[in-house]
Amino acid sequence: MEITEKERLMLVKKKEIICGATLKILDMAHDPQNSLEIKKNVTTILSELNTIASYSDSKNYDLNQFTKGVNALFDLMSQEKKMKIWTLSPRGIENVCNFANSVRFDFTKKGFKIVLPKNLNLGFITNK
Repeated sequence: MEITEKERLMLVKKKEIICGATLKILDMAHDPQNSLEIKKNVTTILSELNTIASYSDSKNYDLNQFTKGVNALFDLMSQEKKMKIWTLSPRGIENVCNFANSVRFDFTKKGFKIVLPKNLNLGFITNK
């Protein structure tokens, strides 16, 4: 399926939204009181990545591992906030942001290909 110029611009805009959300998240990552806002921004990132991926051939991407990693991070954040410790969550948050910004897409003559990083290492869990 060929991608129109309008669709290409929309996909580039979605990458910019992801970058903006990760910058907001990184500003908040070290304060457990920001956990709800962090989760909202990460959810935005997941939504944008899924929209981007929907334009790609489904054989060349798998966001399931990333989603599982995000779910594990959300659980960790909730546990650490309850326990009043915030030690592993900031590193996991940073790794999720880096992963999201490392997603690449290539426009080819035949269409569009999304390229995900090979592994998601959140510091407390690694998805391969």
